[in-house]
Amino acid sequence: MLDQTTVNTIMTQFRRAYGAADADGLRAILTGDFVWHMHYGAAADQTPTGRVLSGVDAMMEELQWRRKHWSNVEYDNLVERPANDLVLQTFTTKGLDQSGAPFHVNVVDLYAVRDEKIYRKDTYWKQMSFR
Repeated sequence: MLDQTTVNTIMTQFRRAYGAADADGLRAILTGDFVWHMHYGAAADQTPTGRVLSGVDAMMEELQWRRKHWSNVEYDNLVERPANDLVLQTFTTKGLDQSGAPFHVNVVDLYAVRDEKIYRKDTYWKQMSFR
């Protein structure tokens, strides 16, 4: 079972590597069999479960795609809590997509942890409207 101190350590390391798109940093905190279940599918047969990325290299491709196609991205309201062998992370993000259209979403990420490394990331997005 994870405690808050362990969650803080794991997630700080992950957020630094993720935010910097640091492949070596990600390899240090993710297991070799890491998978990321994304909030959307790339093809009709992948919905509603979403696209699945396997490994650090696939995560790096997604991070580079986002850097190229999204702008003015902001994150807010970050909360991370232990839940047995999971980390529950919630936050809000907004920015502009590749067409310049704004996006604003509430996000829930569930991180499964084994031996103090992340082996799965499940992402859920709730689209928010602009007023």
